[in-house]
Amino acid sequence: MLRDIINDVISKLRACGIDAVYSAFDAADISKKEKELFTVVGIGGFESSTPIYSPSYIYIPFRADIEIRITASKNSSADDIFLFYDENIEPVIADMSGLTCSLSKMSIKFDSNIQRLVLTVVLSARGITKTERSTP
Repeated sequence: MLRDIINDVISKLRACGIDAVYSAFDAADISKKEKELFTVVGIGGFESSTPIYSPSYIYIPFRADIEIRITASKNSSADDIFLFYDENIEPVIADMSGLTCSLSKMSIKFDSNIQRLVLTVVLSARGITKTERSTP
């Protein structure tokens, strides 16, 4: 279910023209990723509620903390990375059907290991997954 949420966010971002977006489960080294700005989507927390059963489906309400990390190019400023989020990421997240998202946390730090600014955005998301019931 976690990979499904991450892949859904990634596919929506790619559909809107953001090509350099990766899953947190992607084990590729940063040197293999884009040289410029790139985005990593992960899950920081997850909890599901009691399933709801219907004759044909199982519905599972959930809450997840979606973590989006935007790593800037070496010459980018904090303004550049915030502008990228505001213009490219935020509208996609706000328009995701099936999820209710709200901004929970936003921070920017300089990562001395890679010598770049990293904007971390945590979104509190709620939704319901639907799974078809198998027939015996």
